[in-house]
Amino acid sequence: MDTTIQLRDLLQILLYLAGIGALVYLALVLKNVYGIVKTVNGKMNEHAAVIDDTMQKIPTLTDNATILTNNASRLSTDAAEMAQVVKPEVEKIAGTVGQLTGTVDDIARSVDETTLRLSNTARVVSDSVSDTAKTISFNANNIVDYFYILREVLEALRDVIRTR
Repeated sequence: MDTTIQLRDLLQILLYLAGIGALVYLALVLKNVYGIVKTVNGKMNEHAAVIDDTMQKIPTLTDNATILTNNASRLSTDAAEMAQVVKPEVEKIAGTVGQLTGTVDDIARSVDETTLRLSNTARVVSDSVSDTAKTISFNANNIVDYFYILREVLEALRDVIRTR
């Protein structure tokens, strides 16, 4: 009982086996995806109120961040203008008082240093508030982007599951 197997028949058998293996692997992948979708859906349902509340607060947070940035910018401008207005006067006082005594000269230098520190402090506070407002705005935008991406992924998975 001699039978010969042609190369074509052997290749067909190998292709069928590879196809069956690919289908089994695809079924396992789909099973894992379904488990993930089920878990995500459960978490979304479990935290729906928190997600809705966060989504409703995002526009307010963004508006507040914009207001804070504008206020910080105004404060910085006002502080810079005040420093420019005050500095010449302080220098005049320092020149006049410098002629009187060494003690009064020390006081004039202290006023000048205080003005400089005030200007630096106002600048640092303004920069910090501005950076914080920008960070809040950026993070709020990132959260919105993540929710849109998550929604698109869930819709795509839902469409894939419905077609099965």
